[in-house]
Amino acid sequence: MPLFRNRPHRTPTSRTLARPRAYARHALITALAFTAVGVAVLAPMTVPNPGIESAAAGPARTIIDSSSAKITYTGAWRSTRNSADRGGSVRFQFSAGSASMTFTGTSVAFITRTTKSSGKSTVSIDGKVVATVNAYSARTVHQKTAFSTSSLSSGTHTIKISRTGKKDDRSSGTNSIVDAFVVNTRTSVAPAPEPAPAPVPALAPSTGVHRYADCPAATTTVYTADELTAAVDRARPGTVIRMAPGTYRGQIDMHANGTASSPIWVCGSRDAVINVGGIQDNHGIQVKNSSNLVIAGMTVTNSLKGISVISGTNVTIADTRIDHIGYEGIHLRAFTTGSTVVGNTISNTGKRDSSFGEGIYIGTSENNWCAQTDCKPDRTDGTRVLSNRISLTGAQPIEVKEGTSDGVIRDNVIDGANAMSDAEEWVKVKGNDWTIEGNRGSNSPMHGFAVNGSVDGWGLRNTFTDNSGAVNAGGYAFFIHEKGSKGSSNTNVSCSNSVTRASEGFSNIACTP
Repeated sequence: MPLFRNRPHRTPTSRTLARPRAYARHALITALAFTAVGVAVLAPMTVPNPGIESAAAGPARTIIDSSSAKITYTGAWRSTRNSADRGGSVRFQFSAGSASMTFTGTSVAFITRTTKSSGKSTVSIDGKVVATVNAYSARTVHQKTAFSTSSLSSGTHTIKISRTGKKDDRSSGTNSIVDAFVVNTRTSVAPAPEPAPAPVPALAPSTGVHRYADCPAATTTVYTADELTAAVDRARPGTVIRMAPGTYRGQIDMHANGTASSPIWVCGSRDAVINVGGIQDNHGIQVKNSSNLVIAGMTVTNSLKGISVISGTNVTIADTRIDHIGYEGIHLRAFTTGSTVVGNTISNTGKRDSSFGEGIYIGTSENNWCAQTDCKPDRTDGTRVLSNRISLTGAQPIEVKEGTSDGVIRDNVIDGANAMSDAEEWVKVKGNDWTIEGNRGSNSPMHGFAVNGSVDGWGLRNTFTDNSGAVNAGGYAFFIHEKGSKGSSNTNVSCSNSVTRASEGFSNIACTP
């Protein structure tokens, strides 16, 4: 199918003037083989049997972090911190040693961080080796479920992870890493949702934002892409669709309408992976004409776009993992209103064309209004972009287009290192009346935050407050491009921002107390 991906000129800055970009793209459908880069787990994870899922009692889930006193370590284990790990840290060991934990339950999972220097470890249950885990991966993967079983007898058990000193031929080391253990105890209630699959900043209860951890008990469980699509087609207000662990091949099209009090949920853990099969064509998930829909928790990879929402109302994309995408990670457009993008982890976008590789992209370029929105501004208004972690994007980690208004960009963590080959700032705002606050950035090619007011009537009355980070480049922390005279955009850059290490200075306009 034809996919149009048009872009305007680049943001004029103190360094560059606008340059043209391609406006319409017709993607050729090709079949590309995809080999997932990750850990090889010799003991496969237990996948629920569809014949007994509805009858099985649900798990009460307990997470034991690597720092917990419930875990007994032998040997010289050390701790290292990374916000992408569960609890913000892991324990690692590159000499003889083990980590063990005693628990009461029928199910347990071992969570690790896989790296290019990780080796092989054995997993023992009650003194018997049940699996050998190869934790090598060419790039680091956080919160990886390396082993899982749900077939234990009721009672007390001990799980033990032991470093073997052996490794994959590709690995540069033999270390073992413990991030967490997850224990389930069978109860007489329906299945509870799994915990949020990635650590993200917490939001106050008053925000009214749905998250993966809020996913209710499943009303239906699916195991394939076809089953998922059919379940969404049948969904009614209050339906909760749970994606079982596994690979879901092909684009997932969603059209579903819940209500504000009874939204429709589609939930899956990180191990529920939507894999289109190539970055040349098709979206991982495409939502059209939908309302009060929550998509939460799963992984989307190897597609032209990650998740797109077209003409939606109160659609939430929460806590997903989006990686290895041809164009944008998440795109909301075509008069999508009142929607939320929260707690997602987005990386490696723009793999087909870096200039189209935004992490989160809101709205439609003015150049496409006649082609896509009947020559009217794309009023994708009231969008909340909250607590996302974005890295390795080809273009801006966050960009909001002219035509959009009244949105919030808050508490996002952005790393521009080794990326952004077709962008000059972490966040670019071309709409009106946006609030950009509490975001943390590092390593931009040029500027930290930017406003582009090159389109008449847009790029006005935006506010920047309490943002922080180090630009480590030659531009401004805040670069405000105004179509009229200085100050004509009524942009408010608060002096409370603490963005540093920008060679040209804090801002090209005066900050406000």
